[in-house]
Amino acid sequence: MGQLRVNCRVRIIPMLLLATVVSCGKEQLPVSPTGITDPDVAPEVKSTVQDHNGVGSKDDLDATEDVGLTAADESTVVEVSGNLPSLRLLEDPAFQMRAKLGHLVAKRRCILCHKVDGRGGILQPPLLQVSVRRLERMNTISEHLARLQADDPDRYQTRVDLFNSIEAEPDQLRKMSIWLHGYLSYPTFDNADAKMPLQVLKPEEIDQLASYVIQLAIEGVKSGVSGPE
Repeated sequence: MGQLRVNCRVRIIPMLLLATVVSCGKEQLPVSPTGITDPDVAPEVKSTVQDHNGVGSKDDLDATEDVGLTAADESTVVEVSGNLPSLRLLEDPAFQMRAKLGHLVAKRRCILCHKVDGRGGILQPPLLQVSVRRLERMNTISEHLARLQADDPDRYQTRVDLFNSIEAEPDQLRKMSIWLHGYLSYPTFDNADAKMPLQVLKPEEIDQLASYVIQLAIEGVKSGVSGPE
């Protein structure tokens, strides 16, 4: 029996060492999560938004060299990145804090009509889908504003400075932020048929909710969520 115990110990130790080597060989570095920097807003709403500096980031594809992604993984990253606007506005701690607070605002206010985190009202599509749709529509915002100017010139002139700021902003996420500040302040500012009722939101709540909607839209696109029909 004594001899048997010795043999067992000799056999177990190499097996443990082998398991350790195999485990280490499979380990990969985690991909760092990304956030979005809070965009600049139109001059007329700058008083409601804290000044901030955008923080640049490397292209998401650079990460593939550091985490040992396969060719299939790299093609997936390329495909997802192709559906997104420029993500230079990333990893700003101030924006991320506003987005977190905006999440709380959404669970208090938006949940009456939209689902937030799978819970809430069903009068309108889930907030995730609505956010993705808004991001998609920023691709055609110039055409929308041109139609508004032609069909409803009085409404257009009422917010012409805001519309000019939207048109002048080259970055799509910043453009979306300007639009959201107008919409959350006065839902029918660019569409007489807008369904959302007027919300009595504090300036800081508008900042926070706009940041959260932008973050939610990016997360939705990355996850393959489509806007509502």
